[in-house]
Amino acid sequence: MKNITPLFLVILACACHRQEPTPGSWDMCPAPRSISFAEDSVTIHPGKLKIREISDPSLGAGLKPFQQQECYKLEVSKRGITLTAASETGLLRGRQTLLKALSEGRCVKLPAATIWDYPEFSYRAFMLDCGRHYFPVETIKDILDVMAVHQMNEFHWHLSEDQGWRLEIKKYPRLTAVGSVRAGDPVPGQKDHNGIPHSGFYTQAEAREIVAYAAAKGIEVIPEIDLPGHMKAALASYPELGCTGGPYEVACEWGVLDDVLCAGKEHTLAFVKDVLSEVMDIFPSRYIHLGGDECPKVRWEACPHCQSKIKELGLKADGKKTAEELLQSWFMDQASAFVEARGRRSIVWNDVLVDWGNDVIGAPSHNTVIAGWMRPVSTEIAVREGYDAIFCPVGHLYLSAADGNALKGEAYFRRVLDAPVPKKILGVEACLWSERVSEPDSILWRILPRLSAVAELQWSAPASRDYSSFLLRVKRMQELYTAHGWAWNPAAE
Repeated sequence: MKNITPLFLVILACACHRQEPTPGSWDMCPAPRSISFAEDSVTIHPGKLKIREISDPSLGAGLKPFQQQECYKLEVSKRGITLTAASETGLLRGRQTLLKALSEGRCVKLPAATIWDYPEFSYRAFMLDCGRHYFPVETIKDILDVMAVHQMNEFHWHLSEDQGWRLEIKKYPRLTAVGSVRAGDPVPGQKDHNGIPHSGFYTQAEAREIVAYAAAKGIEVIPEIDLPGHMKAALASYPELGCTGGPYEVACEWGVLDDVLCAGKEHTLAFVKDVLSEVMDIFPSRYIHLGGDECPKVRWEACPHCQSKIKELGLKADGKKTAEELLQSWFMDQASAFVEARGRRSIVWNDVLVDWGNDVIGAPSHNTVIAGWMRPVSTEIAVREGYDAIFCPVGHLYLSAADGNALKGEAYFRRVLDAPVPKKILGVEACLWSERVSEPDSILWRILPRLSAVAELQWSAPASRDYSSFLLRVKRMQELYTAHGWAWNPAAE
């Protein structure tokens, strides 16, 4: 059954009779799956743009369920503009495509066309690390605006780190009273920090505000509480959670630190479940990210509580996996099972399954999603081992990497576009880690315009990933960035 929804009105700023129409363009990133052009063109009057929106649940009936959820058909002709979709999310995606084809505030002459579109992957994410540096709520909203333009649907929000705990947890107030403040940032080449305190956290009300803002743009917010490693801020707040009992301080250095949650103490697991319970009350997302990366085992090897737990569980090294690695698998499975009991699904970094040597070192529950960050083969191994997987290798999709930001010309985009995306994965994620990103104004410069290349991997069909076509379309995207007032890196010029 088709339902015609109320007309969607886009408010623009000027009157058409005062100026000549500006050429509009269907060149954009990500590229729509199919565009059929008519011979005529359409003049679209600012302030008078009306879209006839039709909800048709049968549209895209032959597609995969997630593709049907986001598919849309957009028809622009002299007879008017009609947008048909199977769901509200599809209508959102179609509106975004039309808005990108226009020039904000101007009368536009646009080629008449029919667009049929749907995404390649169900999971199209951008990750921001707010653990190492806190960024204001308004900055998060700006990033969500940018994501929406690129048809992304998952905001992975990294909220805990050795260097700072960023989310209010009411049962454990010291996590933010103590854990959100560090004495300073490390100074390159020196052992000491700069002595400039860094602090900040998100209240639960602010987190819910972000969730609602994202949802209005068709974006889900996935929180990450990284455990059992990268937890020194939590240990500084509650020292009894560690193997040694402390004292601990919120870290003022980057890197992988030996102090982690004690996996052998019963109250450590109780703490994890308490935190995750509040997290899931705030975030209605399908996925909850549990981290699991870079967890040294030196404390566990010497900890009587951890060794007692290993003996209790009957965990034994088997030549490929140490007893401590199996203990991490057990610990992560306890957290995952708690998440799944609430109807959610956990994501972990590939460290829980596969290491830098490409050896399978863990055995997480097969309902766990693996995020392959180390290298492309990490994701391939996860798929081979029977896991749903996310492709986010450091060499291609870490947009914070200094060498990537220094690339010029074709190499700037090729680093992303040449990523060997495996088949049979949930999707693709780009990441911005904030060790060297402290100013909110610098975030967009670091991710634009490469986010257009990321969007191509996430949304467009592999056959349409043509580099020469992309270069034409990304020029148009750069114009849109400028119109929005978004800073972008001119390295590709």
